[in-house]
Amino acid sequence: MELEPTPSGNRSLPKRNRRRAPTTIQSLDNDILCFIFSLVGLFGIVRCRVVCKSWHEIIAGSKLLEELCSKRRKDDKGTPKRRSVWPGRSLNNCLERLAMEEHGSALAEGSVEIHQWRIHANRVAQCRMKMGLLLTGVGDRVMRLWSLKDYKCVREYSLPALPLLDFDFDESKIVGLVGSHLCIWRHSGQRTIFPSHQSAFVMGSCMRYFDPEAVVGCEDGTARVYDMYSRKCSRIIRMHPEAVTCLSLDDDKLIFSGSTLGRITVSGLSFDERVVTLKDSDYAGQ
Repeated sequence: MELEPTPSGNRSLPKRNRRRAPTTIQSLDNDILCFIFSLVGLFGIVRCRVVCKSWHEIIAGSKLLEELCSKRRKDDKGTPKRRSVWPGRSLNNCLERLAMEEHGSALAEGSVEIHQWRIHANRVAQCRMKMGLLLTGVGDRVMRLWSLKDYKCVREYSLPALPLLDFDFDESKIVGLVGSHLCIWRHSGQRTIFPSHQSAFVMGSCMRYFDPEAVVGCEDGTARVYDMYSRKCSRIIRMHPEAVTCLSLDDDKLIFSGSTLGRITVSGLSFDERVVTLKDSDYAGQ
């Protein structure tokens, strides 16, 4: 006996609903983005311009900045201190000067809330702030790590009997320049002082680190680079003829250093070459 198909057997299976991919900001065309940008104001557009390359190109190819600057110029005609911003200046120069004035007025006119508490019995020699924490140090006695939420001391670190010249910290450690030695304090409480034959140098004045390397600026004009794990000096970079007074490192492995004669030098941390030197006379009359 041959069985007949049931009615349900003739039904076609329902089609699955295809989920549409969510719309992203990259899927909007240039006209829509320009309309959105026109709503955020002059400094909002300047911020949008540095978000990504595509936004930068869209804004650069439009007249949005010129139009908003033109409107701002008309609004500032009756403001004597703003008249000097506009005549004979490029668009970028005008934006830079306006941003500086806006920032200054915000600091002068905005409300300021001040919190004050006593952190050391003696004069504070160094402090650094990041990640909601404040690290402070006094002379050759102690460093303290403070929470900026409740202003309580989170940890305390003892210092060797040497002057604290500079320090910085991250989630796991503090790296400090004490006397002519580098020291590393782990948040677990462990302290490491580099052996004198490895980390003793011509008197250092400043220090910065970019894991795994620490850079010490010295009075002989050099920057000495140390591997924090092998505790060895890997190279010596000539920065200035005079003493180095301050240092900064960036993500591109560049060293920015200042000197006692007012020079700023940019050198490569990885290729040991001086990129540029800026002097006070480079900006005379500007």
